[in-house]
This record gives sequence, structure tokens and C-alpha cells, in this order.
Amino acid sequence: MPLILPDQLIDQEVLNQERIFTMTLDEARHQDIRPIKIAIVNLMPKKEETELQLLRMLSNSALQMDIDLVRMGSHKASHSSQERLEKFYKTYEEIKNQKYDAMIITGAPVEKLDYQDIVYWKELQKIFAFAREQVYSTMFICWAAQAALNYYYHVPNRMVDEKIFGIFSYEKRGEDPILKGFDDEFSVPQSRYTYVAEEDVKDIPQIQVLAARKDTGISLATSRDHRFVFSFGHWEYDKETLHEEYLRDLERGLKTRPAKNYYKDNDPKKKIHMNWRSSGSLFFSNWLNYYVYQATPYQIESIKGIHVSKFGGSSLASGQQFSKVKKIVKAQEDRQVVVVSAPGKRDDQDQKVTDLLDRFHEEKKRSQELEDLISTFRREKEGKDSAKKKTLGEIRDRFEEIIEDLSLKGLDEDLDATIRDLEKSKSRDFDLSRGEYLNAKILARYLGYDFVDAKDLIQLKDKDTIDYKKTYKAIESNIHKGKKVVVPGFYGAGPKGEILTFKRGGSDYTGSIIASALQSEVYENWTDVPGVMTKDPRKFKEAEKIPSMNYQELTDLVDQGAQVYQREAIDLVKGKNIPLKILNTNNPEDEGTLIQDEKEEDEKEKRL
Repeated sequence: MPLILPDQLIDQEVLNQERIFTMTLDEARHQDIRPIKIAIVNLMPKKEETELQLLRMLSNSALQMDIDLVRMGSHKASHSSQERLEKFYKTYEEIKNQKYDAMIITGAPVEKLDYQDIVYWKELQKIFAFAREQVYSTMFICWAAQAALNYYYHVPNRMVDEKIFGIFSYEKRGEDPILKGFDDEFSVPQSRYTYVAEEDVKDIPQIQVLAARKDTGISLATSRDHRFVFSFGHWEYDKETLHEEYLRDLERGLKTRPAKNYYKDNDPKKKIHMNWRSSGSLFFSNWLNYYVYQATPYQIESIKGIHVSKFGGSSLASGQQFSKVKKIVKAQEDRQVVVVSAPGKRDDQDQKVTDLLDRFHEEKKRSQELEDLISTFRREKEGKDSAKKKTLGEIRDRFEEIIEDLSLKGLDEDLDATIRDLEKSKSRDFDLSRGEYLNAKILARYLGYDFVDAKDLIQLKDKDTIDYKKTYKAIESNIHKGKKVVVPGFYGAGPKGEILTFKRGGSDYTGSIIASALQSEVYENWTDVPGVMTKDPRKFKEAEKIPSMNYQELTDLVDQGAQVYQREAIDLVKGKNIPLKILNTNNPEDEGTLIQDEKEEDEKEKRL
């Protein structure tokens, strides 16, 4: 099937010689089928050579493809005509509002540099974020595979003393679709000074390693949802490519040894033995067929990322508010993860459940102290026991009222067990956490979602320190793409499994942690105000909503005392370039306030 390429990109005679069948854009538009949209981000110095190698591999498929070539706008290539690049290539700014079925990001000769020292690293990070959000399946080749694993999962790469250079044989692991039809052993060209060790990805549940060996590290890995393919070799290489690279290295005075398993008798003066072309063609065909064509939605605009939504206590203060939340969650299919606070105030005279729990705890604590002074304080103890029982009754009544309003069944056992636990508990953190715990139980049942306890996700080293490594691993293990869950906010588990709570407003922190761990496309924070306001709307009628701002402006407001968002939670989503939306549960049609850094606003604006 034909490729759709820019007119005059490659001479027609060359295309004919290579048996690459092409079609004009006008011819394609008059057909009844939608071609697969593919972007090729070409980071290689010899761009024309790389173009031809990749196009040859893509053209082996029976699928029709619409190809966009992408270059780094922040870097001027020294081995390619700038005029040609500007004519046939697009920059990130030109594609940032598009969606693609597939993307290929090539390697680059920058592996010895730290990522931050690469001139186009910031631009490439934008493309990585773009791939996660607006591309269905992306193939990262050689250095790009290492850079992508570092960007998405913080995986380091390692330097070798001697260049990994030659044709290396690998044993097939498993029966993943991308290896369908492969022999048990296959060969891959390799050319690099760095590698990723298999042990550095073994604790990342989203990654599966399909080919690796000790001396080269990983050669092929994918994400389990097939959205990312990490190919460390060069199946696209021509027969002479490694030989030409070897000669260039010698001309530059490098002590590169001849490519291993490449020449007959390993003698560079003898014939080249090519044994990777059939497996390479099958690899690209399998990727296009099983990871892209059969998986990507026909309506390419529907490609979406994971969505985390947090609802504050005022949003879940009553059964009526639960109904609003359900409508909001169900209105958008990708609202996959819901984080909740305990029931808030229903009116100005009401009390928040967490305040009731706090009061209950203090009364219980005082009651426990009086236990040791029974003879002296018997009357006071009896009074506090009565107050404790009354407060616990108020807590039970609040939740029973919500359950009854929603006509839910099967929650009596959870409520009874929690009340018994509160009566026995001596931990203030445990007591305060039960508002979020029960509210999450109720909302999970009401939505038909799974309940995931925050103590099984959020791991703390001590009262004030999150163990992010264990926490992110737990989140990624328990919340997979497609799984819909409700998580209580405000608390996690300490080193001994005990419940530890965050500062008040800690559900914001929980939501930010989960959004950061899952690299959420957006983090919604639903509350009872239209967004971030210029003044307190309860005191000043002239208060107006601020439609958008950056994270620094939000941080400044919080530091000045504005009660709009928990201070510690901001950096978690800011560091992952995740836009934050402050939205009103009572007016879900209102766009609220959008918080994101200015450098990210253009690329996110249309999508959000």
C-alpha cells in the first residue's frame, strides 16, 4: 500500500528503485479509507539516509500511511540542507495540536552527553509529552529509547568502555504480538556507547522486556498497553550502514573495532553478512498492524490519556452532592481515577465530618486519659463517654443519611466495622482518616467503581515524608489503564502499616501524588467555588474568578494565605507538566481556573 509523502521529498526514480509506492495527498483524500497518520521525528545527522531506511520499512506494510517528517526547531542541522528541512519537515510548534496514530523518534549521536546538556532537550521533552497524550503508539529507536525511559520512568542509562557495535543475536521472550512470526532467535544491528540494564526496569510494572543480553543491555521492550515501543537496535539499517560508520570512526581517529558478527570471518575486508532484514521487516509490520492499525481508534481525535479527578468535601457533603459527582464522573469516560475528601459542610451551620472525627478523637483521647483517674474524675469520664457516644452517633447518622439518600445496599457491614474500629482505636490519624475511607466506600459503590484503600498506595517513611519510590510503584501496580477506582484522600500507610494522615486539605496531596504517578493528562480539583478568585467570595461580592494562571502565581497566592490549594501538592503536578483545573461541582459547565506553566499553555490549550 502507498505512503503519502510531501511532493518532491525523494526523487521518484529512487522511490521506484526502492519499490516504495507513494500517493499524492489529493489522491488519498478522494479514497473512502482513512490512512494511518505517522510522524517521524528525525534526530539523525544524515537525515536523507534515515528517511529512506525508515520509509522502506514502513512501505512493506499493506496499510496506507500519511507521513509527517518532524525536526528540532531549536537545533540547526549541520549535515542537511536547511532549505530542504524547512520545505519538507515540520517543527513541534506546527504539529502540537494534531493527533497521530503512530510516531517514530530516531536515535541521535548525543548519548555521551547528559540529557540536560543537549541543546534540544527541552523541545524533545515536549514531544515526549505530546507522544503520551496525542499519539496512540510511539516507537523510540536507540538513544531515543533510553531518553524516553528516563523521561517517563526515570530509568538511567549506563556508559560502556567499548562501543556496542555489530550484529547481536537475541532469544525471543514470550509471544507478544510485535514478535509474532519471529524465530526463537533473531539478529539486530547495534551501534551505541550506552545501554539500559534489565535490572533497572524490573520493578516498573508497565514495562515488559522482550529481548536483552548482559553485554548490550535491553534490545527491545514495550509498555504493556503497547503505547510505547523501546527499540535499542537499528533494524532499519541498510547492509552497508555499519561499515560506513566504521570507516567514519577510523577517519575521526576513534579506536572503534570492526562490527561484531558483521563481516565474514569478522574481517572488514571481506563480504558483509546481512541477517537482520527479514526480522526487521516483520518487526515494523507487526508494530503497524497489531499496535497501531488494530488498536488505534478510527476517529483519531479520540486518543486520550489517563484522567484523575478529585472531589472535595463540599462536593460530597450529601446524597444530593453525590448525585452531582456521579453525573460529572460519568459524563466523561476517561475520568478513570476519582479521589475524594470526607463529607464537608452542607450549610454554614453544619460541620465537616473530619471536624467531627477530630472532635471525636479528642473526646476519646480525653476519655482514655480519664480511664487512669477513674476514682477522681468518674463524673467527668461518664460525661465524656456520653459525648463520645453522641458524636460517634452523629458520625454514623451522617453516613447513614448519605447511604439512605442514594438507596444503596450492602454498606451496613462496612459502616458497622468502621464504627467498631473507631471505638477501639487509639490513633488520632486512624480516627481522622475514616471520613475519607467511608466516603470513598460509598462513592465506589454508587459509581460501580472499585475501592482502593489509600493505605495500599501512599507509603510514608514517617509522619511528614512520602516514600515516593514505593508509592509510585504501588499506584502503578494497583491502578492500571482501564481500571476505574475510587481512592480516599488525606492518608497513607506508615512504615509499620499504620494509618498516617497528611495536613488538613491533604486530599489535594493524595490527588496530586496519584496524578503525578500515573502521568495524568489533567488533574481536576472539584470544590464549591468557581475557581481561584480575586477575593474571598463569601466576604466580597465583587470577587471575580481568575480564568488562568501559572504555577508560580498559584504558589504566591497560597503563600499569601489564600485557601485555594495545598502548598505541598503543587510541585508534584507542576514537575510533570500536568495542568491543574479548579472546578465547581455545583456548576460543572463552568470552565473554572486552569493552572499551568506559560511554556506549556500553547501545547495544552486546545486539548483542554
